[in-house]
Amino acid sequence: MTGGGGGDIRVRGEALAAFARALFEAAGVPAHDAAAVAGVLLWANLRGVDSHGVLRVPRYLRWLKDGVVNPRPDLRVVRETPAALVIDGDRCFGPVGLRFAMTRAMEKAGEAGIGWAMLRRSTHAGAIGYYPLMAARAGMAGLCIGGSIPNMAWHGARAAGVATSPVAIAVPGRDHPPLMLDMATAVAAIGKLLYYRDAGLPLPAGWALDAAGAPTTDPAAAAIPMPLGGPKGAGLALMFECLTSLMAGAPLLEPRLAGRTRGHAQAGLAVAIDIARFTDPDDYRRNVDALVAAIKALPRAGGVDEILVPGEHGDAIARRRTETGIPLPAGTWDRLAGAAAELGVALPERL
Repeated sequence: MTGGGGGDIRVRGEALAAFARALFEAAGVPAHDAAAVAGVLLWANLRGVDSHGVLRVPRYLRWLKDGVVNPRPDLRVVRETPAALVIDGDRCFGPVGLRFAMTRAMEKAGEAGIGWAMLRRSTHAGAIGYYPLMAARAGMAGLCIGGSIPNMAWHGARAAGVATSPVAIAVPGRDHPPLMLDMATAVAAIGKLLYYRDAGLPLPAGWALDAAGAPTTDPAAAAIPMPLGGPKGAGLALMFECLTSLMAGAPLLEPRLAGRTRGHAQAGLAVAIDIARFTDPDDYRRNVDALVAAIKALPRAGGVDEILVPGEHGDAIARRRTETGIPLPAGTWDRLAGAAAELGVALPERL
């Protein structure tokens, strides 16, 4: 149901971002970082990815209170080559760490043709498509992969074995906006289960298991998302762990499965590619536009009004929500109201 238009409450995007920023600042987050986190959350809400929008704010605030997130991290580059680097996030907010990682990757790409930035000891990064889009808007190609603790079922198991590890890729067009694919390796990410819980909606069959490993459609009982495509989603998630957490020297899956670690943690990979090092960038952008046109000209299936390419659905929702506001389920609004009361922050005006 995310990405549609439903919801019991509507709030202007600017007001919602300012509200989230004020909550984080009241919880001790520096203004610059509070704005960065709020901006990534709002970006998700604007594009209809409500599972990764302000719905996450109460959980982020709880992590701050419990010491899971460090509000004033010391981001440090611990390994570096002309094209690659490893960043220690010091338990930073994911948006703070991955924005820094992609910025450094873009700098590396400008110098070496490609920038490969590993981020370890981070936390939830929000909608991961935000970060490769930074590169695409600068005329580069971008890729981002996330790693986390076991929270998704392994194919054939009735327990969590891998993470819902997302991957996102963005490339620039000429006249067409950047193409941007953002997907989890799960049928539905954790945040989408939370959204259905806040909206009071049953889950589709096959989305999740309960804590005992039994299939469930009850969002209040859902604890373990199922992998997308069975062994395909599970296998991708496993290999993404090898390219993120293991590569950064901070494994996440095996230590948790073996009972040696607890709590939330994430890692990330941010890659930027300077297209000009491989082909003429103007030709590349024209070829992206031509590819889009060719796909959109394919014969449409029954009931399809328009063939879409990656990023177009979110772009259309963002245009609409910029005008009409962000819809929030009553459950999300209630949880935000509770956080606002606790921190002494005024709720944003409802439309």
